[in-house]
Amino acid sequence: MNGDELRLTTASVEATEALAARLSAGLRPGDLVALDGPLGAGKTVFVRGLAAGLGVDATVVKSPTFVLHHVYGSPPRLHHLDLYRLGPGARIELLDLDTLLESAPAAVEWAGCADLEPWHPLGLVIEIAGDQVRSIAARDPERAPARLIEAWRAAVAGP
Repeated sequence: MNGDELRLTTASVEATEALAARLSAGLRPGDLVALDGPLGAGKTVFVRGLAAGLGVDATVVKSPTFVLHHVYGSPPRLHHLDLYRLGPGARIELLDLDTLLESAPAAVEWAGCADLEPWHPLGLVIEIAGDQVRSIAARDPERAPARLIEAWRAAVAGP
């Protein structure tokens, strides 16, 4: 698998949101997008794009750092979790991710704080490459379900 085909550089907040919106076309309940990257990399920006692509008003998307979990849409269209405050080794079984995923896909910020492998996430790493420039790549794509990797490939390929 060629890693370059699973990476895209975006030049603006709008481009990052558009990439995520394209990815959302392939998301279904049960799907998990695991986001990592430094503070200010654009993880919440990416989630705004996912929400918009799923038909949710993106202006309601906020970082869930202090509340851990937001639900967007009714019925739920997207779950948004943030593990930053839980820190490394977070015990996310307390968040009952299995039940959340029954109703809608989920995006988890600071995913590296917990072991999400049992849920077979599409792991994405967002790196700061300039003022608004971001490099976004699939991490360990062989661990994600083939359908999610294909959805990511389609998003990277563009409209």
